Amino acid sequence: MRMATWLRSIAAALLIPAVPWLAVAAEPETPLPDATHRYGPVVDAKPSDAAQALAARLDADAVVLELTAPGADRPLARVEAAALPGGGARILDWRSLTPAPLLRRDIRAGEDLKLVEALDTHLPVGSTVLAFPGVSRRLTALVAADFPLATVPEPLVMPVPLTRRGAEAAAVEAAQWGGPAQAGGDGGTLDAFLNALLAEDVNGAARLRVLAGTGEAYILMHLEDVFQLGHLRAGRMELNRRNFAAAGFSHDLAREARRWGQSHDYAAWAVDRGPDGNLRGHYLADPAETATLAAQ
Repeated sequence: MRMATWLRSIAAALLIPAVPWLAVAAEPETPLPDATHRYGPVVDAKPSDAAQALAARLDADAVVLELTAPGADRPLARVEAAALPGGGARILDWRSLTPAPLLRRDIRAGEDLKLVEALDTHLPVGSTVLAFPGVSRRLTALVAADFPLATVPEPLVMPVPLTRRGAEAAAVEAAQWGGPAQAGGDGGTLDAFLNALLAEDVNGAARLRVLAGTGEAYILMHLEDVFQLGHLRAGRMELNRRNFAAAGFSHDLAREARRWGQSHDYAAWAVDRGPDGNLRGHYLADPAETATLAAQ
């Protein structure tokens, strides 16, 4: 099995996967009211060029939606979606507007568009691609490859107080996006995938080979995915994020991010650009986790 990231220009160095979450170990409480969330159109909002380009590949129109809940004084997330010709919708871009991620990690249409273009060019015909269910579902209609986890329920990020209403939230998500969703793992294929990522690298790769079957196979991960991995498996892959004030990327900035991690005794680090274009450092706390397939 070959290992691949979403492109260095998209996901940065392979500490692996990325989501604007301050820390997996100590997540701030999300001010989410104890009521069913819903989606509605944003009047006169223009979808991004990237969202429109992705929607065109699906012969669909791009629309902008907001996630709200009764009693909330502001939207909880901003979504760009493809309104499919036969009905239904597909997520193209997702931005949580809460202190902690809500339901899923942030998704950037611009990154997905670059990824799809790269896979169209470089992915061998007939390949199998292992990726988190949400990613697999977005890509399966855009890329000529087999995504085994596309039919697996999407694991939702369920902050307090939504955790006690996980089944209801999952039902809303499944109805909105036309695919199964649930809080946490599934006891089956998803758990096997998570276990492989958290295993020692060689053992983890062997487990993924079993999941992928025969033929060309790749694992697709974003820096955001490792944060989701930590949320799904409490006490594992605890990461922290630090935003640096400088824009762009340079070797000097990368060295600054590394020095900061070393001075605070972090075991490993990776850098990327945040939504504002500024450098972000992602820091792994536990030295034992550096042996995992995810960290490698």
